[in-house]
Amino acid sequence: MGRAQKIQNILLGLVSGPLLAALILLVPLGILTGLSVVLDPSLAMYEFVPEEALVVPFIILAVLISAANVRLAVVMARDRGVGRIIRATTDRYADDPSGAQNVHGHPGCALAEDFKGFLAQHEDKAVSLGEPTGEDYGWGFWVGEKELSPLWVAIAHVGRANEEERAEEYIVAITLEPPILPWRRLTYKPDFALRDKIALRLTEFLTSTNIPFFIEAEEWVDPEPKTDREARF
Repeated sequence: MGRAQKIQNILLGLVSGPLLAALILLVPLGILTGLSVVLDPSLAMYEFVPEEALVVPFIILAVLISAANVRLAVVMARDRGVGRIIRATTDRYADDPSGAQNVHGHPGCALAEDFKGFLAQHEDKAVSLGEPTGEDYGWGFWVGEKELSPLWVAIAHVGRANEEERAEEYIVAITLEPPILPWRRLTYKPDFALRDKIALRLTEFLTSTNIPFFIEAEEWVDPEPKTDREARF
C-alpha cells in the first residue's frame, strides 16, 4: 500500500466517526419524531430529546468509531502482499450435489471440503478449520491460527464457460475479514503470514489434483448474488 493511500485511509477513518455517529443517533430519532407528529400533530410543539442530551453520546460514539477505523487503516497498511484471486476450471466437481443446499444453487462444497482436507494434512495442528458454509456466490470456510483473527477462504462458483462441456469455473481467494463492529476493530489482528501460506497451499492443492488454474492480481470483492450463477466482481 502506498503512502498516499495510507494517508487517505487514515483521514477517512477520522471523518467516519462523526458522520456515522450522527447517522446512528439522529436518523432514527428523526424518523420516530416524524412518525409521532404524523400520528399526533400536537406533538410538533415538543422536543422529544433535548439537543444537549445527545452531545455526550455523540462524542463517545464518534471517538470510538474514528479510533477503530484509524487503527484498522494503520494495521492494514502493514500488509506487504498484493490482492490475488485464483481462477480454476475443472470437471472434477461436475456432479457436486451441494448446489441443492445453496441459496442460489451454487455448488462448491466438495471443492471446499477437499481443500480443507488438504490443509488438515499439511498445516500445523494450531491451525483451526471451520466447516464449509454456503454463500450467495458459492461456498467458504474459516481458517484461524493462535490469537490472530481468522481468514476466510472464499470459493465463488462462476459456472460453465461452455454448456457442451462439464467443466465448471471457480474463483478462489484467501481473504482478511475485518469485523464491522468498532469495538472489535480495536482488537483486530490480521494474520498476513497465514494468508500468504494458505494461498500457497491452495496452488499446491490445485497442482496436486491436476486442476488448471491461473492467478490474477486483483483484490477480492464479494460477488453480487445472481440467479444465473455467475460470479460478478
